[in-house]
Amino acid sequence: MRRAYIEASVPLRQAVRTAVEWAGSPGSIHVPDTASVNDNLWLTKLGIPITSPSARSRFQGRPRGIVIGFCLNPSETLGLEQSGDVQGIVAVGAYGPLSHSQSVASFSSWITAFDVEHLGGNQIDPTPEASAPIKAAVEGLSFIAVENQGLLDRRERSAAVQALTYLRDRGIRLEPDALMVEALRNKWGGNGPEELRGIALDLNAGKQLRYQKRLSDDAIEAWLRSGKA
Repeated sequence: MRRAYIEASVPLRQAVRTAVEWAGSPGSIHVPDTASVNDNLWLTKLGIPITSPSARSRFQGRPRGIVIGFCLNPSETLGLEQSGDVQGIVAVGAYGPLSHSQSVASFSSWITAFDVEHLGGNQIDPTPEASAPIKAAVEGLSFIAVENQGLLDRRERSAAVQALTYLRDRGIRLEPDALMVEALRNKWGGNGPEELRGIALDLNAGKQLRYQKRLSDDAIEAWLRSGKA
């Protein structure tokens, strides 16, 4: 899949022109809702189909081909990744980590996980690489989140909480964005990457998350020792 981004400091009309040039023949412009088009009616004059995930939008439809993601948030952009009809994504209005709100995911994890091409605006810094134990843990946990809707099942979430709690309690630093990168690289389904990031944020904030023991200590200990000689 082809992937690119244009950072949010670029004026929207200019950014969309750049996105169209990069795409060559865009299949659609994907917007979050009707309001985003009403505020930018020039989009309707480009001759490119407009789609939206909102059931209330008059632009409701499935994105296809090379998609211009117009002012989508990271979660909506990741939703495009899992659409079988999408062959490429160019994110217009992408943004990096927000200093005033760590809880809000940025485009940094998506850009880092898939080596997304930078087309304009300020370059978004990549997420630092995860430690070896974190990489091993996310790979080992991948059975719980591939080809499903994230960590909706209580048992799946318990396994993730148990593993991250074990690693944290043994001195492994939980970097939320790095965890999300590894989940994306391991093809976690649904909202799994974002939910894993959220678990790390909660644990780092000192929350005692409840879980049922789904994994053996030996399995997690093997992940913990993966980076040791």
